[in-house]
Amino acid sequence: MTGAEARLTYLFNQYMDGSASEDEAEEFLLLVNIDDHKSALLTLMDNYLEGSTFSEGLKEDQKRNILKNIFQAPVVSRTAQFIPVPGAENSLPKDKTLSWTRLLAAALVFLMLAVGTYFIKNQHSPVLYSQYHGKLIPGGNKATLTLADGTKVSLTDATNGKLAEQAGVSIRKTADGQLLYELKEVSSLVQQDKSPILYNTISTPAGGQYQLILPDRTHVWLNAASSLRYPSSFAALKERRVELKGEAYFEVAKLNAGAVHIPFIVASRKQEVEVLGTHFNINSYEDEFAATTLLEGSIRVSRPAVFERVIAPGEQALAGQDLQVIHVDPSTAVAWKNGLFKFENADIYTIMKQFSRWYNVDVVYEGKIPNNKFTGEVYRNMDASKALKILSYAKINFRIEAADHENIRKKIVITPN
Repeated sequence: MTGAEARLTYLFNQYMDGSASEDEAEEFLLLVNIDDHKSALLTLMDNYLEGSTFSEGLKEDQKRNILKNIFQAPVVSRTAQFIPVPGAENSLPKDKTLSWTRLLAAALVFLMLAVGTYFIKNQHSPVLYSQYHGKLIPGGNKATLTLADGTKVSLTDATNGKLAEQAGVSIRKTADGQLLYELKEVSSLVQQDKSPILYNTISTPAGGQYQLILPDRTHVWLNAASSLRYPSSFAALKERRVELKGEAYFEVAKLNAGAVHIPFIVASRKQEVEVLGTHFNINSYEDEFAATTLLEGSIRVSRPAVFERVIAPGEQALAGQDLQVIHVDPSTAVAWKNGLFKFENADIYTIMKQFSRWYNVDVVYEGKIPNNKFTGEVYRNMDASKALKILSYAKINFRIEAADHENIRKKIVITPN
């Protein structure tokens, strides 16, 4: 990559994520107007859109139409100061003048690109599906770590070893696929630190799961399509507060600052869970009840001014408009952590929600589906077609279909017998 291309890539990324300074934004728009940068800019556009959940990019004619307004704009002379790029001295206009109209056109086009991305994503041509006879592989250890400065690290692809260091904490990926936070000095847990709190977020896609060990040695298992936001250090904090979306299992370590116990609190949809030294599971997916299941110790489940309840091992708190506590077999709630789907008197919709997240597929129902209940266990490392054989016991048929677009999820169609 030449110096000019490297500079263009840096400025493009800064401009598109809104972190470019005024000088950087102007320099980027100046570089955009140079014909020699057309090809590189098209590539950057594609990569940007692919990384913004718009996986098909732009067609060639769409890209040409977007760019022609920049490269064909009328010239109105304006003096501009350029930042020299090593090895790229000849990449800028020799007279150092540029079209202000082009600058405005460039800004307008990139605004249109951002808005147009949403529009184009929702204007797909009809998708055609056909029956699929291949394998639907199960999920695995996949996750993305977002650091406090916005840097994203793919834990799926990252090599083992040290990934980053923040607030006196080293962040490592272990050989067995865990994310480990290690304090450089144990005493830093209790030192008075007035530096701002830095938050990290680990998120798993559909078909992913991951484990992490927080700076206080709390062990967390994160299920598919979930995320956990947490401080990169608990130094000088009066409480250890983390935010969960989706599902996770916690083994919380006790932590004291002198003689004072530092509570661990999990904020999730519709509730807060205060830990009193314990092992528990929280399921807070948007399409399910917020369910907190206790295996060991005790926890307080609450929503300010609405409900508050301390639950015991073997109990499950269901948070809705109010709080309902029931007795359950805790092993069912944490079966996913142990490599199993485990169902007790579960309906087809409960089963397929779990399969959808783990196998990264959509689920469609055709006709009247019987209200059968299922009890049993299935290994999560099995191909989906084998795992779905549980449905045959209730005389429910299914087929797997694939779209004619490579980047669209496959779907499982459930039909009555």
